[in-house]
Amino acid sequence: MKINCSINGRAISPQNARISIFDNSLFYADGLFETLLAVNNRVVFLDEHLRRLEKGAKLIRLNLPVSTKVIADWIEREATRNQSPVKKIRLTITAGESAFWRGKKSKPKIIIIVTDYKIPTNPFSLTISPFRVDERLPFRNIKTLAFIIEMTSRKAAYMKGFDDAILLNRSGHVAEATSANLFWVKNNRLYTPPLSSGCLEGMTRRHVLKSAKRIGLKTIEKKARLEEVLNADEIFISSSLKLIVPIVKIKTDRIHKYKTGNLTLKLQGLLRRQIFEEEK
Repeated sequence: MKINCSINGRAISPQNARISIFDNSLFYADGLFETLLAVNNRVVFLDEHLRRLEKGAKLIRLNLPVSTKVIADWIEREATRNQSPVKKIRLTITAGESAFWRGKKSKPKIIIIVTDYKIPTNPFSLTISPFRVDERLPFRNIKTLAFIIEMTSRKAAYMKGFDDAILLNRSGHVAEATSANLFWVKNNRLYTPPLSSGCLEGMTRRHVLKSAKRIGLKTIEKKARLEEVLNADEIFISSSLKLIVPIVKIKTDRIHKYKTGNLTLKLQGLLRRQIFEEEK
């Protein structure tokens, strides 16, 4: 694996990368993250990711120590240092040292990690998480370090041989997968949960909806029970790293099987062309 990283703009070897044990991110999961895709040296949807980061920082009262322009420069520099044709980038903003434990507060840490990456090509299978997310919390629409429901659900899915898990909210509606937004097709209409269902305001989600509208596909953001989604003609997930991945199996009390449909393939092709042809 080709990996490189920096902390507060300073390149550092992975072996020597350190943060303080007093950092609030370790005490209280106080911080934010973004996961980005880079094709060669171009970071995909970078400005949109940083706008969401700013929104999240404002919400959790985290003062970014530098501007998002500087963060963008740091991200692009680290992406250039990694020579892989496709790479994933993890941007983490910690809250800095805790005044309660350390006696004084330090500035947030900006951590950037870049590794080589292969975009998934095979369809996914999903199961259902036993944990519910609270759709009323505004934190559901940003990427905070408080990610325990998603990680526990994902680990449980992996242990059962599935690729990911569907999260339901406390009202019983479908929210998203643990690492991606969820879409389904029924009668040539494209559906996805609204942000009010507790799903992340995904960058790729936004571009999928735009692409669907451009080709004349009716798009509907709808609060839906699991049974409605299971009755779909096609199902797929989207994320910054996965792009669009078809779903061919969902496990509830029984196995539900799906074919990779024409609309899924069309949207997948449009998104890939948007990302990879811009690089030419």
